[in-house]
Amino acid sequence: MSGRKEWPELVGQTFQVACQKISEFDSKLTPYNAKNGIEDRMYDPTRVVCVTNDNDTITKVPCYNYQ
Repeated sequence: MSGRKEWPELVGQTFQVACQKISEFDSKLTPYNAKNGIEDRMYDPTRVVCVTNDNDTITKVPCYNYQ
């Protein structure tokens, strides 16, 4: 399956809420908290990057590209 999944409804929500919603969609995906947009470059094909601020609030639409 290839394609893209986005979660625009998570902007403004906490990282905890995002983890729950993303896991409900696909339990194999791994939400990653990229605080203030800082992300390590380790390759993880199941990673869903969630950009958060200092309060762990999502500031950018999380997305995942299926290969």
